[in-house]
Parts: sequence; C-alpha cells; structure tokens
Amino acid sequence: MTRLQRAISILVVLLTAVSGAQAQNPVLTIEGACPGNLHVQADGIPTPGITVHLYYSPRRGSYTFPPFTPCYGVEVGLDVRHLWYLGATRADESGTATWDGAAGPSACGGFLQAMSRLCSITNVVRIP
Repeated sequence: MTRLQRAISILVVLLTAVSGAQAQNPVLTIEGACPGNLHVQADGIPTPGITVHLYYSPRRGSYTFPPFTPCYGVEVGLDVRHLWYLGATRADESGTATWDGAAGPSACGGFLQAMSRLCSITNVVRIP
C-alpha cells in the first residue's frame, strides 16, 4: 500500500467515524401479510430526493464493505451470497422512501434491508 493509499484509507475511516456519530440510521418497517400485498417504508433517509435501493435475502448475514469501496465500513445484515435486488425509489422531502408490492409464498420469512446511494443503511426486517 502506498503512502497516498494509506492516507486516503485513514481519512475515509475518520470521516466514516465522524459521520456515523452524527447520523442515525434510517428505520425500515413493513406492513401486510405474506403471501400478499406488502407496504415497506424507510424513514429517516438523511438526503431527501436520493435513490434508495431495497434488497431481499432468505437469510440474515453479515458483510462489511471493504476499504477502497464507496461504502467502506458499512455493514449489511443480509446474506449477500443469496441477495436479490428488489428495486429502487426516491426518498421524498421528509426523507421517506416506500415500496408497495405482492410477495409470493417463497418470500415469506425472508428479510429486507434498504440502502441509499450514499450508503445510509436501514435495519433488517423479517417478512411476516
């Protein structure tokens, strides 16, 4: 690792620590019954108008983005080996992003998590 890469890595760690101390993670909630129609909502997205992505996995897991990636240090709570991308929406002026859709029987009991384009990540919720 060069001196410049090391300096950048340290700067990223410090900036991540500072921003993490000031910001609360958005909160993901789910309403509805599975199988059937679900309403998923992420509240507290820190950047109104930003794109927010929704992911599904049949299992919980743990993955931390490595150094030199855009979301360095952010931990995902889903099993990334079985991760499915469900789609994106934009957070409204109040920092809320919503998704509505039908869940089939195979999705029941699985897990959802949302993440913004700037790496704000929600809690993990279980599909009822």
